[in-house]
Amino acid sequence: MATYQTTYGNAPQKGLHGQIASEEKSNKISRTVENAAGIKFGQPAQRGLADHGVAPYAAGGKFLGIAVLTPTVLPGATQVDGYAQFITGAFLTSGQMYVRAGGAVADGDAVYYNPTTNAYVNAAGTGIVGPIPDCFFDTSGGNGDIVEISLKHRSA
Repeated sequence: MATYQTTYGNAPQKGLHGQIASEEKSNKISRTVENAAGIKFGQPAQRGLADHGVAPYAAGGKFLGIAVLTPTVLPGATQVDGYAQFITGAFLTSGQMYVRAGGAVADGDAVYYNPTTNAYVNAAGTGIVGPIPDCFFDTSGGNGDIVEISLKHRSA
């Protein structure tokens, strides 16, 4: 019989980018993706142009929520890690979520999003959107780490 796994880490993986960290108090809504490129899991979104529409969060937009990772969306040729155009996705409007840090972040820091790297940082910069309203890092970490953010639950 073949052995499939011969090495094990010290602990299970903490979480995945865009995965709900805790649902002790959370809210998700359904919205239809309007833009052709879709919305990646873990990406912040804003109100779209149509009723119940949604688009990637951009400077000056009205923040709506963050795209929730779900295994029910099948990967496709054009959208492998999120919701494709015209798909109805789940967006977290309040609660705890795991995300990938794009640099060193600390508990209580404000939350910004870098669309180029699909990661979250704690400061503004070129091409970076935010701060995400009423959103704070709830755990600390370094570049590439999975960290927890709190949306409308905590203050710094």
